[in-house]
Amino acid sequence: MTNVRAFYPKYISRRSAEFGLKTGEFVKGILRVDVNFNNFAFVEHKDPSKPDYVIASVVDRNRALEGDEVVLFLKYKREDERLVTQVIHITKKVHPRTAIGYLQPLDKNKEFAVFTPRDKRIPKMKIPKISWPSGFQSDPKLYSDILFLAKISDWKEVKYALGTLVENLGMNGDLKVESLAILREFCLDPTPFPDTMKQFLPKTCDIPAKEFEYREDFRKECVFTIDPLTARDLDDAVSCKELPNGNFEVGVHISDASFFLKEDTMLDEMVKSKATTIYMVDSVYHMLPVELCLHCSLLPGQDKLSFSVIWELSPDGEIVNQRITRSVINSCVQLAYEHAQMMIDEPEKKFEEDELPKIHNGFKGEDLSKVVNSLQKIAVCLREKRRQNGSLKIDQVKIGFSLDPATGEPKEFWIHEQKAANRLIEEFMLLANQSVARFINDELPDLAFLRLHEAPKPTMMVDLQKNLETIGMHIDISSSGGIQSSLNKYVGDDYLGQARMIVLNHLLAKPMKRARYFCAGAVEDDVSYTHFALSIPIYTHFTSPIRRYADIMVHRLLAAALHYRDKPTWEPEEVALVAETCNRQKYHAKRAGEASSDLYLAHYVESNQPYVQDAVVVDTKERSIDVIVLNTGTVLRIYTNNFGENVTWKSEEIQVRKDPKDENAKKMWRILVRFPETDSEPQVSMVLEIFTLVRVELGRKPKSNKLEGKLQRPVEQLSLL
Repeated sequence: MTNVRAFYPKYISRRSAEFGLKTGEFVKGILRVDVNFNNFAFVEHKDPSKPDYVIASVVDRNRALEGDEVVLFLKYKREDERLVTQVIHITKKVHPRTAIGYLQPLDKNKEFAVFTPRDKRIPKMKIPKISWPSGFQSDPKLYSDILFLAKISDWKEVKYALGTLVENLGMNGDLKVESLAILREFCLDPTPFPDTMKQFLPKTCDIPAKEFEYREDFRKECVFTIDPLTARDLDDAVSCKELPNGNFEVGVHISDASFFLKEDTMLDEMVKSKATTIYMVDSVYHMLPVELCLHCSLLPGQDKLSFSVIWELSPDGEIVNQRITRSVINSCVQLAYEHAQMMIDEPEKKFEEDELPKIHNGFKGEDLSKVVNSLQKIAVCLREKRRQNGSLKIDQVKIGFSLDPATGEPKEFWIHEQKAANRLIEEFMLLANQSVARFINDELPDLAFLRLHEAPKPTMMVDLQKNLETIGMHIDISSSGGIQSSLNKYVGDDYLGQARMIVLNHLLAKPMKRARYFCAGAVEDDVSYTHFALSIPIYTHFTSPIRRYADIMVHRLLAAALHYRDKPTWEPEEVALVAETCNRQKYHAKRAGEASSDLYLAHYVESNQPYVQDAVVVDTKERSIDVIVLNTGTVLRIYTNNFGENVTWKSEEIQVRKDPKDENAKKMWRILVRFPETDSEPQVSMVLEIFTLVRVELGRKPKSNKLEGKLQRPVEQLSLL
């Protein structure tokens, strides 16, 4: 019997789509495709209190890919009020139609080979013979482990798209090749700036004399940076001195990078397209040319141009007054968080010469310690005010690596720990960002470049709340503060408390929306500028202009608001497009950094077999469990057929809601597992449900940078409930 080739339905015209949107017959939104089940996709409902629009098949998705802006036609409504829809037009192809994957023969077809993407949300592609690499036709096995970048050229058939090979990246598993593949997958350009861009760089390290005439001079003040030990881009410095009235003058001083990155140049356009610095495990790809990074970095002992936000603060963190100004600083030292933490832990400590980096401008270690501890006392008060105002902190496990200098392979890894010194800097950066956001919005409301974080989707939060209530946990989802208070009830500093926090953070992160940049003059009047997690009415990014183009935009607006330059002639829609670029590139850089961490972790685990770790169950299904590995933050799905040889199991559904017609209710399961008796161990049983602690043997998935897990026999049955 001949296989029938299925084809996608044709799109309606742009004109018809616009008419249907105007009449309300159609709806428009951003498509999201399920990572694990590419048959399922969704578009957020314009009313956040209602469930998302559902696209229930690949055919109904109709060639749209992750991130595309699509027009939907309503097919029918389920009993649970979910609207099942079909993509009938793509208004904006955001996805680049490229993928990383492998090339293989296509059955006995002599004209086409098949390209299989690693990302299952992207279709397999038929690659014509003209695009095959040399030697593939005679011996395809030569390329069985080679990673390629491919691009969709045409797509009408459901089973396959047509594509071309763009680049042979190299052998899978090689760290350099895999790192390049990650950058290509997320459309990030690691290419160094060409020599033609050097014409736009400062010709000398000297500051123009006229800059000293109008800038506030802080060069004799005790100003310094506090950053990670290996930091090279020093965007921000702090200062603090006690005033005669008992208050403190606190300064946050940010590199005036926009002074050197001239607007509307070829360099500016290239930086704008990059939009962010990319942090991979083994490399940093700078947003600015390296020479400009060094020129702008607030290096100790050098005069540097900056923007300064200066507050008079009471000892308990109340703002008495503030001013924002262009300035000149000369940082007296480059402290690491470890140095600042030592000062916080031992406020009266007398420092030996070799305990701190070189100090400039006549200051001593004791002077620095006094400033750090004054800032710390105020930061504690600021943080408490934020807590009382309802701020929410959802932390994910983040790991760092120590690499072998000879091979580049990971030797060890560690969990990044947030200590008091880190939180100190965070508080004052938050305060500076808020102050600048208010100022530019007051002065330039049509162009203000801001950052908002919308409230999580109510339907997902209600589902989570009800599921947790089933196991005796009660989460207040009425506000960010309510969520944080609930979190605080269930977590602690002990091992079980920290494990419980990791699970709850994971569950609560899922309904959260991404924070995003926007132009105040390009949104509807009823759009709220509120930042949900921070629980503040207005926010922006100002403090990292060396690594974020968003901050460059804010600096240019700030310069205009302070009358250092004319108001930009930008249109709000133009600023909105820049915000869109910054959002996209920031997200892609974040995903690439996470994928880089996954890559190096997979190599580490592969080199340290057997690798058994503690994990916590975060979700149970009828035939699988999802777990988080506690010391890596890795989320794994373990199927029941990977519970081990001769292990028996049985699934039981847990009642979540009483209404059997409520299809929208997520089913919850528990799995009863029995490990058999062995020569050395007795038979043992355990119950797998959310918050159960388990032991998992980790391994690297073949041809992948992902980990897989195998459930291990328990030493003892532990639950976090």
